[in-house]
Amino acid sequence: MKTTLFLLLSFIIAQDSNSISIEAIEAIQDYENLIYKFPDMKGLNYNLANIHSQTGDVESAMRQYKQTLSSDNSELRAHALYNMGNLEFKNGNIEESSKLFREALKLSSEDKDILHNYLYSQKILEQQKQDKEDQNNKENQQKEDEQNSNQKQDDKNQENQDSSEKENNENQKIEESESNAEENSQDQEKQDQNSEKEEKQKESMKPDEQKNEDKKGQKTQTESKKLTEEEKRNLQEAEAILNALKADKDNLKKKKYKLKGRIKLEKDW
Repeated sequence: MKTTLFLLLSFIIAQDSNSISIEAIEAIQDYENLIYKFPDMKGLNYNLANIHSQTGDVESAMRQYKQTLSSDNSELRAHALYNMGNLEFKNGNIEESSKLFREALKLSSEDKDILHNYLYSQKILEQQKQDKEDQNNKENQQKEDEQNSNQKQDDKNQENQDSSEKENNENQKIEESESNAEENSQDQEKQDQNSEKEEKQKESMKPDEQKNEDKKGQKTQTESKKLTEEEKRNLQEAEAILNALKADKDNLKKKKYKLKGRIKLEKDW
């Protein structure tokens, strides 16, 4: 039926697909008049839909095919669904075309063309689904890789920042230590200079009498030290005399002692 119809239509379709022959226009008008007179003859709608399909008026073709679906002829409805599926497939609506092929198979399960187009549309849908999943997986992997890369970069930047801060802190501590040492050295030097200056000022501010007394005091300390040593010698001599007195009188002998720096003392016992 489909093949016979397309052979009948071939003579009214122009060679240029972008234009419609006068015969096609006249045929469309004749079919529209017949449909108006015989609305229950759905075969007229089917033939008019095929003419619109061949001339490229897809919208008009789909409208007439849908009118055909109210026919009592199941084969005619199956062919209308099949042609509708082909139009949807051509326009890239694969999922919709597959649905139409499936409905056509329910009405004409022995039609090999319908079965072939249905299986082919299902294969394409599966391939599209797989491609979509692969694309999603690829995008997710790219996002994950990008996140990992960003995380690694953030970790590296943080590590460099921590290292830089640590180095800066250490350098700052060293600089502070050196600065403190230098300040302490300068302070100590200033203190020494001030102390020396104060000593010189005190020395210069002493009156001559004070200076003389200081010198006299130093001399007295020296003499006192010498006198103490002499007293020690005298003490030793006195102890010797006392020890001699304790001796036996028969053994007593004259003793003469010379004291350095004093008059001679002679005694007979």
